[in-house]
Amino acid sequence: MVDRTVQYGVVKKIAFHWVIFFVCNSIALLLWLRLFEHPDLSWQHSFEDCVRRFLPFFLISLALIPAFVLDTLKLTNRFAGPIMRLRTEILNAAEGRPVTRLCFRTNDFWRDVADSFNSMAQRTGLLVEENAESTDTESSSSSPNV
Repeated sequence: MVDRTVQYGVVKKIAFHWVIFFVCNSIALLLWLRLFEHPDLSWQHSFEDCVRRFLPFFLISLALIPAFVLDTLKLTNRFAGPIMRLRTEILNAAEGRPVTRLCFRTNDFWRDVADSFNSMAQRTGLLVEENAESTDTESSSSSPNV
């Protein structure tokens, strides 16, 4: 979880949609049995017949909901992570601190945003290059203390 507000919002919406989908399919199956296959049965018997005949469908559908939620979390991490890193560096720039180069993961969204941000930060002089930082640290540690 990178951005709980965004990611939980998306996960809640996806889970809600799948639950609604499951309920609607269950009602459709019950109505199909009641109206077209056994119109003479009572609603209770139609419901029992529906559960008996489609229990595997119901169980598999319910079991898939956590898998869909997990997959959604993985997907949201691909856009929430980069935005969180971008937000951090924008905050650093706004507070006058140097920013570090944004480097998103290979499968992240908005890699072009990172490239644009890095160009902007370099042109404005806010970008701290990692190599320059390590060179300064090495040279200061190798110089004798007076």
